[in-house]
Amino acid sequence: MAAGVMPDDPYLYFGNLGKTEPQFAIPNFVGLCLNPRYEREVFHDLNNPLPAVDNSIRKIQAQDVMEHLPKERVPSLFDEIFRALMPGGIFRMSVPDYRSPLLTARTVYDHKGKPLADLMMGGKVDYDADKAVYRTVFTTDGFAHLWFPTYEQVMELILKSEIRKCSEITFHHYWADDETSVTNPFPENDMFVFRCPPRDQRAGGKAISIIVDFVK
Repeated sequence: MAAGVMPDDPYLYFGNLGKTEPQFAIPNFVGLCLNPRYEREVFHDLNNPLPAVDNSIRKIQAQDVMEHLPKERVPSLFDEIFRALMPGGIFRMSVPDYRSPLLTARTVYDHKGKPLADLMMGGKVDYDADKAVYRTVFTTDGFAHLWFPTYEQVMELILKSEIRKCSEITFHHYWADDETSVTNPFPENDMFVFRCPPRDQRAGGKAISIIVDFVK
């Protein structure tokens, strides 16, 4: 397939789709990204409508993407995903779970416990002593986590979107509260997730990501 050309029956993958990605072995997958570098990628800005007609896509995956977008942008992207999915189509989303101790250890919080910045993911915090306020600064290269997902936040965004109308919404991995990690087995369905056990054991087998499937 030539660069920038969509195959028949495309599966959409948000981000670069290099040859090291397991999804690359599945010829239907096309990466939608700002900087295409490989033949299975198409230029696309997620602020724009998806390059698909209504009810036409069987599989869409967003792996570690949504947290790089402004939180207020996510419901409208969910709307687009719902529009593009065919009936019975699947959207799989995984985002970092900021209840995981693995992530909380590298996150700066304010005095009320609100997360301000993930120091490993493009964020830093300055303190303005004159105004007695914190100032959060994020890198502008798309690397930074701009919000810090939890189960409740993801549910809030779902309920603001048309994607709430899916016939099935199943959370596979997540922290239900500060003490309870849920890691239910789930079928890969061609949509591999890297940052989760058993592939990723940095959290001792507990949840690292929120992994949720939507079936239209």
